Amino acid sequence: MKKFVRFLVVLILIVIVAVLILARIEPNDILISRHILIKAPKDSVFEQMIKYKNWTNWSPWYKMEPTMKITYSGTDGQAGSSYHWVGDDKKTGEGEMTTTAVNDTEMDFDVHYSKPYDGTAYGVLKAEDNAGMTKATWSFTMHTASPWNAMSIFMNMDKMLGGDFENGLSNLKQYVESRVVPPPVIEIKEVDYPAHLFEGVRKTISWADLTKFFSDSYRLVRKDDDENINGHQAGIFYTWDTANKQADLFAGFPVKDTSDLIDDDDTFTYAGPAKAAMAVEIGSYSKSMQYHNALRKYLAGKGLKPSAVIEEYMIGPKQDPDSNKWVTNIYYLETPGP
Repeated sequence: MKKFVRFLVVLILIVIVAVLILARIEPNDILISRHILIKAPKDSVFEQMIKYKNWTNWSPWYKMEPTMKITYSGTDGQAGSSYHWVGDDKKTGEGEMTTTAVNDTEMDFDVHYSKPYDGTAYGVLKAEDNAGMTKATWSFTMHTASPWNAMSIFMNMDKMLGGDFENGLSNLKQYVESRVVPPPVIEIKEVDYPAHLFEGVRKTISWADLTKFFSDSYRLVRKDDDENINGHQAGIFYTWDTANKQADLFAGFPVKDTSDLIDDDDTFTYAGPAKAAMAVEIGSYSKSMQYHNALRKYLAGKGLKPSAVIEEYMIGPKQDPDSNKWVTNIYYLETPGP
């Protein structure tokens, strides 16, 4: 019996020593990463990544247990937002994910698992332009304190979780690609833009305030000078600052003359006559940037640059609630390039 006890003690000591040695050899942090190429614009892919309410469209764990209870908090898609899930302990368990940082291509987040075991992980989701497609990358870094990290020699976490990442990215690819709207056929033509006198308001304003600015400016002109209006409401864009997300622009109406008194916030401005590249946008404003990009590319190909960009809102929300029927004339007034 003494020999058996001695053998058992020695065996336990050997196991302890082995675990301690493995704990020093095996890493505490394990990186798991997968990527996939998606035939869709980067913004469409990133929108699915950064907003937790979109994860039900592609998350492998939601597909595994769609009955899990999810609670959202914060502003979805921004740092500080989070979601807490509660599922079956044998399936998805319980935990919370919190966004720590977001930029144009990357979302960083922390994960805390509370059931069926306690643990933490740090994740990154990326969407990057890649030869006309989007490279979507999903990475996890899992931290395990010593000596428990020694167990990683018996559990291949990359293989265990890597398959979930692959399934999730495959779901994301299928979901986004199935909803890609073909780019509009944009016809650009050369026109003579006649001289216009406009009455309205000019300001440098943040993109977030554009809708209110347009609405307030149009209302002001109609209140002051409705009978003098001589055409459709318009926006004249002088600069479009992507770095600071603001624009120097004018919102108002073409008018017959400057004979009437105007409000202190009002001003007059002239546009034209000038040669212009022109395109007609049909439908909601969601595709506006595609039209503007096409017009900019067209002018650049001719060695020209716009002196001003004018959007003429022939039919808009005020005239018809059906966005499919909206019509916007877009003019790029031409000036010689440098």
